[in-house]
Amino acid sequence: MQEHARFQLESAKLGRIVVFQVTVYARVVRRKTTLYAETQCADPYHNVIQFIIRDAESTENIIERFSIQLRHRGFDPLRYRLTVDDVWGPWESAPEDNHSVA
Repeated sequence: MQEHARFQLESAKLGRIVVFQVTVYARVVRRKTTLYAETQCADPYHNVIQFIIRDAESTENIIERFSIQLRHRGFDPLRYRLTVDDVWGPWESAPEDNHSVA
């Protein structure tokens, strides 16, 4: 696996802001590239919450699926930003909730 991209996603839960920093990895199997990302956090009600995205098609797909998982666990995704040439890009609004839990 090789590093594919990095992003930060800012979300709110229980009156506090949590910024997730996520590294996306690419895996090539039989000339097909799939993406994988994983991160975790803790909150007052849970020791550790893990977020895992497997077999995504694009970085945008990972961000969308991650936002869905965050909402399912009580977070409110606010905004995200990607790295471009090792520099953080501008903040953009998090994807809206249009899907079921991934």
